[in-house]
Formats: sequence, structure tokens, C-alpha cells
Amino acid sequence: MNSTAKVLTALVLLCPVLALAGAPLEGSWSTTDLGGPVPLGRYTEGWDNGGGALLAGTTFNAASWDGATLGGSWSYSCAVEAADAVLIADTVNVAGFGSKTYVKTFTGGTIWLSGSGPWGNGDAEYTGSIIEYTEYETITYVAFNVIASRTNVQASATIDGYDTVCLGFTVGNGAKIGDTASGPVLANYPALLNTSCSPTAPNGAFWDFSQMTLYIANCSVGTEEQSWGAVKALFR
Repeated sequence: MNSTAKVLTALVLLCPVLALAGAPLEGSWSTTDLGGPVPLGRYTEGWDNGGGALLAGTTFNAASWDGATLGGSWSYSCAVEAADAVLIADTVNVAGFGSKTYVKTFTGGTIWLSGSGPWGNGDAEYTGSIIEYTEYETITYVAFNVIASRTNVQASATIDGYDTVCLGFTVGNGAKIGDTASGPVLANYPALLNTSCSPTAPNGAFWDFSQMTLYIANCSVGTEEQSWGAVKALFR
């Protein structure tokens, strides 16, 4: 064997090969509160001193919660709020009663799905990158005091090893449980992340959410990226 062949052989041996059993199964699955097989979720929003949930730099960290295990079925994290939230609706009257709804756009982040989930097709896990993530947060006021916050999310992602945006998910009825202004994050919630995805953010809020629906379609075909709407439309 000449020197060139030896070098090529060494490179082949050093390069990891992504071995995939097959694309995750196509389908639409909802959380248990909707009668589906997917565990409900918990999430946190972390920010540095001087930041806030409606300000750029807030970082997301979400994971499934089945009452015993955090992140055993799915998780997504490290998406960062790209700009300050935009107020899109305001019904608060002069007495301070009503609500305000903001739209928040996040960039970056990754998603993980357990291979034992209903989408499983032979691989131990599936990982991917979040492509779009938009959150709508509605804050309710009584006499100008915040009494509740609710969120709804729509998002899309790729699955590593496949060349399309083939995963979409929605989240409804996220409910704020507390924040670090009133006490520490409770046990069994995801860590507070900073913009570098380090679990060291000093401030943040923690939430429960229900009514998650996850869609997977066409992971194994095509090279043209699809929007979240296009993925969801396949299941209407």
C-alpha cells in the first residue's frame, strides 16, 4: 500500500459514519391531556441581570415531564429570544383590568426525541435543529397586577441525517408557575440557561404546559426546506 492509500485509509477510519436505521415515523401525536401518548412538558426561560422574559437574550429550556422523569421522551433547548417582544394586543382598561399579548421570536436551539417514542423507527434517539420558533404570551392583569401568564407556541425543526424541515410542533396553554423574583426554581424543572446555553442564568421563570402536538412528515425525501405551516398542513 502506497503512502497516499494509507492516508486515505486512515481518514476513513477516523471519520465517524452516521448510521441511521430509518427516518422517524410520520404522524401526528398529542400530549396525554388531549388523549395522546406524549408526556406533558415543563420549561424555563433564563436571563441575565437586567434582562426579562419579554426582552432579547431570554433563553429557552423545555423537557417532557411524566410525573417521575424530566426529559425522558423529548426536550428542546438553547433557543434565544432574538429581539424584544412585540405587543400585538392590549385590552387593559383605565382601571387596570384586561390582558396584553406579545409575540416573541426565538432563534437557534436544538431538539431531542427519544427513540422509544411513538415516532421511533429503530434509532435510539433523534436530534435536530430548531428552524422557526414563535411564542405568543398573554399576560392578564387585575388592577394593574399580573395574575396569570399563558403561552402558545408554533415551531419547526430538522432531524439530523435528513435534508428537510420535517418536524413541526405546537404548544398550547403554557402556564407560568413562578419566577426567581419570588423564589428559586422548583425541583424537576429544566435549568435556567444563558445565551451560551450554560445552566448558569441568574434569573428566570418556570412554566408548565399542556396541549403539545408534534408532527413528522417527509423526513427521508426532498431537499427543499418546508415551513412549519407546510408540515402541519400535511395532517389537516
